[in-house]
Amino acid sequence: MTSGVATIPKEQRGAHRRWEYWPAQAFYFPMYLWGPLLALRSGHPAFFTAANPGIHTGGFGFESKYATTLKIPAPYRPKTTLARATDDFPTVLGKIQRAGIAFPLIAKPDLGFRGFLVQKIDDETALQAYLKKFPTDFIVQELIWRAGEFGVLYHRFPGQQHGKITSVTLKEFLAVTGNGYHTVLELVQQDPRAARQLDRLYDTHATLLHTIPAAGERVPLGIIGNHSKGTRFINGNHLIDNYLEKTFDRIADQIPGFCYGRFDIKCDSWEALRRGEGIIILEVNGVCAEPTHIYDPEHISYFGAIRTILQHWDIIAQLSRANQRRGARCIPTFEMIRIIREGLRKVKRLKAIAAQE
Repeated sequence: MTSGVATIPKEQRGAHRRWEYWPAQAFYFPMYLWGPLLALRSGHPAFFTAANPGIHTGGFGFESKYATTLKIPAPYRPKTTLARATDDFPTVLGKIQRAGIAFPLIAKPDLGFRGFLVQKIDDETALQAYLKKFPTDFIVQELIWRAGEFGVLYHRFPGQQHGKITSVTLKEFLAVTGNGYHTVLELVQQDPRAARQLDRLYDTHATLLHTIPAAGERVPLGIIGNHSKGTRFINGNHLIDNYLEKTFDRIADQIPGFCYGRFDIKCDSWEALRRGEGIIILEVNGVCAEPTHIYDPEHISYFGAIRTILQHWDIIAQLSRANQRRGARCIPTFEMIRIIREGLRKVKRLKAIAAQE
């Protein structure tokens, strides 16, 4: 944290807490009962691994995000490469150059959740320091500049021609608006959503915090579309129509073994997304994908959010059973346990390193 900048009291930050920021456990505790029931109905403890036969573990979150990214059709895929923990830095730079990626760029762990360690990297020095600090495989991806970012959760049963979109999320990046006399820091302290990001902003926008923006000037404070980074998730389900679903039918047709997942997308406008024109799919999340519109407390209640999660897991179980009837196999239970334990160990180690800052 940068010294010399006053911090907002923790009590004041806590006063603004809303349920959308509660930990994952607050939303998923019913799965301790619902999950085993779905497993019984589906005939396997790791039933979810058959929901997406073309994605390792079905996309439960412990697969290589890089391998899944490569399944995105080439016209929609950003320039991407993988920096392995065993690569020396000249090798990493060579991979970046061959992929045609320029600085600034995005780095994110090949294994990760909810925007953990996703960061914009401005130059070679910053990238080298970042990769050295966190000894794990990192996806390095071009920074996509588009006016809009959206999350679209889609599923389609095997053998069917048309799928269904059950969640659309519009993303509003963190920003404050100047009034001509308050500093950015003061504006952040006055904004409940921005204030929650203050510790991070000390590191990423230290100089900017001391500036005084003009009246009406919008000051962007983030470009990464994760809820954990302060991005506001807005329920866009009212925009779902047959035309949008047909667009994603065409995209899904090009991803073998894909039945369920959320597409995180950059594009210039909603109409461009609806037509499937000029869109870039940043990543595809499988069965671990959340219907992220639930984090809009203006349009859904806390209990409505939990109900929506359970409904989507029922869809996953139905897809699993349908795929199993067509010959798909679930990952053996003890193998899945091993995968989860190994993944959790990696994440725990990275979180411990991040906590040392």
